[in-house]
Order: sequence, then structure tokens, then C-alpha cells
Amino acid sequence: MVLPTGFGLPPLPYLVVLVGGVVLIAALLVALEPPVDQRTVVALAPWMALGGALHALGQPPIELYDAALAPLFGTPSVYLTTFNLVGTVWLLLSFFGVRTGNDGNISRNLGLVGTGILTVVLVLSAVTALRSGLIDPVWPTLAVLASLFVAAVTVLAVALWRTPVIIRARYAAPVVVFAHAFDGVSTAIGTDVLGVSERSPIPRAIMEFAGSLPTASTVGSGWLFVLVKLVVAVFVVVLMDDYLQEDPVEASLILSVVAAVGLGPATNNVVLFLFAG
Repeated sequence: MVLPTGFGLPPLPYLVVLVGGVVLIAALLVALEPPVDQRTVVALAPWMALGGALHALGQPPIELYDAALAPLFGTPSVYLTTFNLVGTVWLLLSFFGVRTGNDGNISRNLGLVGTGILTVVLVLSAVTALRSGLIDPVWPTLAVLASLFVAAVTVLAVALWRTPVIIRARYAAPVVVFAHAFDGVSTAIGTDVLGVSERSPIPRAIMEFAGSLPTASTVGSGWLFVLVKLVVAVFVVVLMDDYLQEDPVEASLILSVVAAVGLGPATNNVVLFLFAG
């Protein structure tokens, strides 16, 4: 089994609407051709986090959505829902940018809108946790700060090792590395500190192996998953170096997807940590 626990398609009507929306929006974006480069990876980062936050708000003990909305935010439907949301905003900003002659600001505006919506959702999460009496801001804060530190050290190390790679990928590389550092660190905290069981089989297998090592009693089992995530992120960044120069549009979109599979689950983790009190 390679799929996470809880993975399941939504009811058919929801699936048809979500998939239909994805196809339509993707086709319109391809036709409109908004500018895509490494700055787009940065602009999409808050939307990736938003998807993780929206997914967390539908899980126990939060379960914020009513029965009609819940299927939109499960796994994997939350990916489709998030794509439809960001795609719609991206289209509107693209139309507005082209009409006003400011198409160079589309990525910036996309990032600003995503950051605004994400901020509202995170504040709503904190307020909900506070009202429930379960709020625990310590571990979410430590997860973010530790991830920033680990990502910064990793990017610096790669810059010393392969300076031209980091210079050329100066926007995308930090996002990708931070996304996977955040996923690794938050997962390690959840496993080693909060006793949360990992739903995805591959991370669970990695941490079970680390738990069988003699170091498990002193440093826990999450460290190996953090290391694996960092190695994978750095490998992808280095591997994509030539592709970024040859086809920056496709390479930037691929790096966005790579970042999303780290940043989304990581944000899901820290929102759930808010309710660990």
C-alpha cells in the first residue's frame, strides 16, 4: 500500500465538478499563457500551504466543515479544490493584468492574494483552537522556526557546493528546500514529541527503520525522515538546473509541484498541532 490512510475519492457528483473545473481552468490558463518563471513558484507557495490548512480543518478534532462541504477537502479532493481556487484567481489576475498592461505583476499579485487568504484561514484555525480550549502554539511555532533554520543551512551548504545552481535557482530552490524541510521537521515533531501516527506508508517505513536503530532512544526516529526529505529536495534542485535554463516555464511548474507535496502536508501538520493542547 503506497497511499496514505484516509485516501478516498469523493462522491461522483463532487468528483465530476472538481475534475471538470480542473480541466476547464487548466485549458484557459494554457490558452491565456500567463507569465511563468521561478517567481511563480514563490507566488504559489501560500496556495500550497492553504491546501494543507484547508485539509486539516476537516480532520478530527477540528471537523469544521458541514457534510455538504467535507468531500471537497478530503484526500485527494483537496488538491483539486485548491487547484480550482488558485486557478480561478490566477485567471482573474491574468485578465486584469493583460487589460491594464501590468501582466508583469501577475505572479506578485497571485502571491499576495494567496498570502491574504492563508492568513485568514490560519487566524480562523487559531481562534477555533482557542475556543475549543485545545490550543497549543508552542509546537507549531517551533516547527516553523526549526524548518526555516534547517532550510537556510541546507541552501547555504548547497550554495557553497554548487554556487551556480543556487544563483540560477535563487527563487525556486529556497521554496523547494523549505517545503520539504518543513514537512520533515513537522512530521518528526508529530511522531517523536506528540505521538502522532504517520498516515503515509513511506514516511512511516522510514521512521520505523530509524526507530530500530540504537540512536532511537536518544534522538528519536524522525531525524532520518528529515534527512531523506532534504536529500530529495537538494537532488531535485540540482537535477533541474539545466532544465531551468532550457525551459524555465515547464521547469518552474515542475518545481512548484515538488514544493507542493512538501508544503501542503507540512501545513496540515502544524494546523493540527494547534489542537494538540
